[in-house]
Amino acid sequence: MKRLAAILIATLVPGAAHAQNETSRWPALAPSGGIETVYVTDDTGSETTGRLLRLTPDSIVLLVDGSERQFDAARVRRIQRRGDSLKNGAIIGAVVGVGMGLLAGGIADCGRDDPGGGCPGTRVAALLVSTGVYAAVGAGIDALIQGRTTLYEAPPSPAPASRRPSARAFSRAAMVNLRVRW
Repeated sequence: MKRLAAILIATLVPGAAHAQNETSRWPALAPSGGIETVYVTDDTGSETTGRLLRLTPDSIVLLVDGSERQFDAARVRRIQRRGDSLKNGAIIGAVVGVGMGLLAGGIADCGRDDPGGGCPGTRVAALLVSTGVYAAVGAGIDALIQGRTTLYEAPPSPAPASRRPSARAFSRAAMVNLRVRW
């Protein structure tokens, strides 16, 4: 009986309700202080560049040419920030470096008469040095190319019924048939 009374009291005691914070609508735009320049594309396709000031669940506010500009969440199609991760450039460089290191280690001449044997340390060192150097080169090239990172993309809106293709339109379409024989 005491257990039932405790459960009943726990369920009837009012609890605190918490509203969603600003970043629930914009999860990638959590205020980190590091985002300086953002590019907002609205539903008309025009892009606005500015500094991120505030986020609310229903809007985003930018500083554009010294004045605040507010965008309603329903009209925002994409938000991007300047810069991208150097990780992908380093990975691509490392992959190229492994290939070049294997090639360099495979043709390494260690001063012996047996071309396929000996000097495993030289071959491993060639692989490691080549991987590191090419990874650094890949990251450097990626740093020189200033890209953009998409922080938010609105889900695509469904096409109006008048613009959806019907089965009847497909039945009249021309078809091409190709047959290849060996």
